[in-house]
Amino acid sequence: MYELKNHGTPEEPDRESGGKTDSVGENPAVDPSAENLDTQSKTVRVKPSEEKRIDRAAVFREKMKAAKKRRRRNIVLDILLVVFLATFVISGIYLLRYYLASRQNKELMGNLKEMIDTDVAPSPDTENKEGKDPNSQDPGHTPSSAQVPVYVTEDGETILRMYRPLYQKNKEFMGWLTIPDTNVDVPVMYTPNDEQKYLRKNFEGEYAIAGTPFIAEGCDPKKPSKNIIIYGHNMKDGSMFSDLLNYKDEEYYRFHKYIQFDTIYARGNYEVIAAFPGQVLNQGEEGFRYYYFYDTDNAEEFDTYVREVKSRCPYEIQTTAEFGDQLLTLSTCEDYGAAEGKRFVVVAKRIR
Repeated sequence: MYELKNHGTPEEPDRESGGKTDSVGENPAVDPSAENLDTQSKTVRVKPSEEKRIDRAAVFREKMKAAKKRRRRNIVLDILLVVFLATFVISGIYLLRYYLASRQNKELMGNLKEMIDTDVAPSPDTENKEGKDPNSQDPGHTPSSAQVPVYVTEDGETILRMYRPLYQKNKEFMGWLTIPDTNVDVPVMYTPNDEQKYLRKNFEGEYAIAGTPFIAEGCDPKKPSKNIIIYGHNMKDGSMFSDLLNYKDEEYYRFHKYIQFDTIYARGNYEVIAAFPGQVLNQGEEGFRYYYFYDTDNAEEFDTYVREVKSRCPYEIQTTAEFGDQLLTLSTCEDYGAAEGKRFVVVAKRIR
């Protein structure tokens, strides 16, 4: 290569130096300004004091970020803790109230049971000299005092004397239902103008979550109608109609075939003929509406109802009913699906 001098003519390199020079400024392959810029761009020298300040700022920022995360996490945990404690307290209050209500209900049932005047209670299978059940009632018939101890109320109603104390305490009392060796041992109410009055009321008319079993408005317990339908709650403490669901098991049925239901007018024993899951249907929905069968003078309608209930029973029961028999239908909610209208039903026929 040749280096251009000021006069613009080429000059031959120094032979002794082999074309090399000690002066950078005299070497055209090296640009001092470019080398300095490249070095500055690659390495920025920072004083130790400045490095420490930068490190502290970075650490501080990281600490602030971590602190914010901890605060957010703590707020979430505090909210969850408050919700948990509130749920725990509310659940505890609910369980306590449920327990107290359950205990009060059992005490009330016991007190009402003691009010039955058993000293004058006739046996449901007692027969008179003519061989007829003194408690059986044809329409319009009232048992005479010679047959059964009775009491004439202020309203002129002739009722069994054994139930006089309960009737005087509450004139909407209509009878007593018992399934031996179960928790079903309860009074039964009847308010045809307000069917569900006792849905959440106890015998004394006070609010009670367990309510009191009641007869469907379409039934007539005095006549009586061909079918008496009684509704009762399925309570978690096992009270009211909870034991009805045990009839899903055939073995349970075998040991609990018989039901006693006394109205204030007559005593009665019944034998189970069917137990099945039922459904409260919406308007226009197809299905079996067991809860609409109260009374009939038509043998075909009666037989159809009996066939329907027996066909839905999960096991075979030999005992059946014929036109002329009086039926008793007990209905309660299923453990799950009560809101969807799921029910469990036990049907029995009167045997004496």
